[in-house]
Amino acid sequence: MIPAIIPYYKNKSQLEKCVSHLKAQTAEIEVFVRDNDIDNVYYTAAVNEGIRKYLSRPCKYMLVLNQDMYLEPAAVEEMAVFMDSHPDCGIGAPLQLHGQNPDYVIFAGGCEAFPMGKHQHGQLREFTQDKQILWANGACMILRKEMIQEIGLLDENYIFIGSDSDYSFTARSRGWQVWRIARARGIHEHGASGKLGDPNIELLKIKDMIYFTRKWLTSDVYREISHEGATLTPEIIAGTMSELRRTKIELERVGGDAVVTSRT
Repeated sequence: MIPAIIPYYKNKSQLEKCVSHLKAQTAEIEVFVRDNDIDNVYYTAAVNEGIRKYLSRPCKYMLVLNQDMYLEPAAVEEMAVFMDSHPDCGIGAPLQLHGQNPDYVIFAGGCEAFPMGKHQHGQLREFTQDKQILWANGACMILRKEMIQEIGLLDENYIFIGSDSDYSFTARSRGWQVWRIARARGIHEHGASGKLGDPNIELLKIKDMIYFTRKWLTSDVYREISHEGATLTPEIIAGTMSELRRTKIELERVGGDAVVTSRT
């Protein structure tokens, strides 16, 4: 049995579609939905709630996915088979396909993580091979429980974005590998994290990236394990931080801070 952990928020049709795809899987799945409709703890804390639930249960892997991720029927089995044959892989990620054009991959691996994440993308025929990647996108990841027990839960100082790349870098800094699994695929519709223009969401993202900068960008480890690390001079880091802080202040002035509970 593989538990599937879904942080849900106010889109019943997406959730129903996501769950229906999980029920159609060739692998045995147990679905856990963290309903954020009433007490919204946001993405990271919701995922951790599910992880805690299954840490003491007999499973080798846990699947974390957004409500807007619709996996092909054999996707989970393909991920599990891959993880079984790659014991050093702590985090695996399927190919994420475009909702209107499933021959186009919108995520095949993480590139720059700072200041905002960028993905490998392109035609499906370009991504036929499994490959180690720098970080996995949180819309869908399979996590090895042994790795979770070693490195811990996702960092809840992240509210909305950044926890996926942070977790991948943490795993890799501890000797675990992160892979894309080419035979595992699913459609990913962009949800709230991809929406522009909402000051509340934008403020959450800015605060997450400020925390990410403080945690990682002063570290020599980051220069070694990230895509952009070698090019990040102290001047670039300081300039980006100043820009992030200015944007944060502007967003707070329009009232975005009214709903933010971040500890950063």
